[in-house]
Amino acid sequence: MARSRSSEKISVPAPVSKWRTRAALLAIALTAYINSFGLGLAQDSTVIVAKDVRLQAVTAENVKLILTKNYWWPLAGDGLYRPVTTLSLLFNYSVLGNGSNASGYHVINFLLHAINVWLLYELALLLFRRTGPAFFSAALWAVHPICTEAVTSIVGRADLLAAMSVLGGLLFYIRGRSRWAPVALFAIATAGVFAKENAAVLLGLILLWDLSFGEGTAGAMRRWRSYAAVAASLLVLALVRHAVLGILPPNDPVYVDNPLRGADFWIARWTAIKVAGLDLGLLLLPLRLSCDRAFDQIPLATISDPWAWAALLAVIAILAVAFACYRRDRLAFWAAGFFGIALLPTSNLIFLVGSVIAERFLYLPSVAFAVVAAALLYRLQNERYVRAALIAVLALYTLRTIARNSDWNDNLSLASADVTVAPRSFRLHDMLAKALFEKDANGNIDRIIREQEIAWNILAPLPPSRSTSFTPTFLGVYYATKADLVSPAERNAWYEKSLAMLLRARDISRALEKKYDDLQRAHGPVTAREANPQLYLHLANAYMNLGKFQDAAETLRYAQGLDPHTLEVYDGLNVAYSAMGNFPMAVAAMEEKALVDKFQIETMRTIRDLYQKIPDGACAFVERGGGWQFNFEACPRLKGDVCTAIGKLARAYRSAHFPIDAEQLQTSGTLRYGCSAQ
Repeated sequence: MARSRSSEKISVPAPVSKWRTRAALLAIALTAYINSFGLGLAQDSTVIVAKDVRLQAVTAENVKLILTKNYWWPLAGDGLYRPVTTLSLLFNYSVLGNGSNASGYHVINFLLHAINVWLLYELALLLFRRTGPAFFSAALWAVHPICTEAVTSIVGRADLLAAMSVLGGLLFYIRGRSRWAPVALFAIATAGVFAKENAAVLLGLILLWDLSFGEGTAGAMRRWRSYAAVAASLLVLALVRHAVLGILPPNDPVYVDNPLRGADFWIARWTAIKVAGLDLGLLLLPLRLSCDRAFDQIPLATISDPWAWAALLAVIAILAVAFACYRRDRLAFWAAGFFGIALLPTSNLIFLVGSVIAERFLYLPSVAFAVVAAALLYRLQNERYVRAALIAVLALYTLRTIARNSDWNDNLSLASADVTVAPRSFRLHDMLAKALFEKDANGNIDRIIREQEIAWNILAPLPPSRSTSFTPTFLGVYYATKADLVSPAERNAWYEKSLAMLLRARDISRALEKKYDDLQRAHGPVTAREANPQLYLHLANAYMNLGKFQDAAETLRYAQGLDPHTLEVYDGLNVAYSAMGNFPMAVAAMEEKALVDKFQIETMRTIRDLYQKIPDGACAFVERGGGWQFNFEACPRLKGDVCTAIGKLARAYRSAHFPIDAEQLQTSGTLRYGCSAQ
């Protein structure tokens, strides 16, 4: 039986030397990432950090919301639950006072990465039992460009925390022998899986250690308490996730994020193998990095796909070498196992995840690459040449990381860089168009339209139920913006283009709505609607620009049925009905708005002005106490108007699957205004 490596005598540096080594690793990592501290928010960070109200104050209510809601709350459920990550962002936002200023988040991300580098150094000392290769393993990982998406992107915080749990937990398992070790290991493992789900690989990695350097399965059986502690963290995660996410409507995965979801089982796995080959290529040559490779950057692999076959052969070769070296070179076996186990949760081989590929998925697996790279070079006889080669690689990686950091400054710089790397990703063109629009809509409108048309042309061949309505919606908005910039003679043609594109978006949205309703029915009753009211606001605006006010009103009523709390719907209805001269309907729409916004002064002023345009409506308001109030006593029609508004709004609440709001509104209408139950 193999002797336990953890029990062998290890050549450990003296404490002073060890701290100097840690300082050197920190300096190396800082050199690579110091230019990230002044960057802004990009990609998902613009939503997670800037728009999550739970981060804006340290209160019991916000902490409760973090613990009881999904990761993307208040947006729809996405199947993700990461309260430890969200709590760490709360620490930045409210405790450190960073708010939406990205600098503090970047500093914390770097510090987490630096701690992870130190943890890898400690692990590498156990692997190599020599300072040199241990140092260079950690140094290579510290500056590897593939790590930039986890370190420089603020939402990469989840990957950093999960990796810290895995590396720290593995080290604790190897060294921790006290009676309380399983308790501490449970705490470490639980923190990790509640930061990001892929920290669950810790259980497999401690078994891998025992098989590689410990006493095999017999040793694992003797330390069953530690295994049970890590397994218990997974059980706790499963129970809490079910309690939090189980009450939500079922998650409807987005096909264009991961086309493998719509593929045959074997085609999906065959494509996943091809993606694994791409992952290996990015580790070996991290030059062409991209934050997104959504539809249709990575086509589904066919049986004749040479890249899939090349990836399969590479995987087989790695596994063959690892097993062949099991007895005489446990390090190779361990590294291959570490890479495979760490990558498995996001590989799409066992179950399909949210993305077909993402560079942040390689943050933890790249540990194995750094260890193998140092190990292979240190097998050369001349250590001077080895160090020179490793220093050269470190320098190249550092320069590439520094260059890549700057791409993450904002969505414009990120999309501009990555669209050249992944030109068939619809989302990068879409992101670039949005960033240009936000920067200077009028000055960039032609380029904006060009980029959005590329995005739409990539998606256009898809059936509506597999597409997304957002891309054609924004293209319709950009066409309307162009219409406002051209001569009156050209204007209607652009408005017609806008309308046509928004109608395509509506068709896609309706197909996705039906698909989501069917998904909910398969699990129980329909309790939520999956649609974007903003699409219908833009569509209504397009109708009004072409003088089609009745169509605009019908469109806005549909939008109200999606989310009655969207106040812009009522303003649009007011404009549409007023343009048709139907002021009683305009009044009803604004009274519905008043019921939603709790009778704001501006809303009441608009209602008063509308009543002035109705022959028997001037009596609707009376001045009291320096303000204007409804005058039910002297205005016979007012009660009927308000009750009509209550009825319409209650129907909208039911359409949006807000039955409690509808019931409360009708009860209030009966008690306060004397409206009938109907």
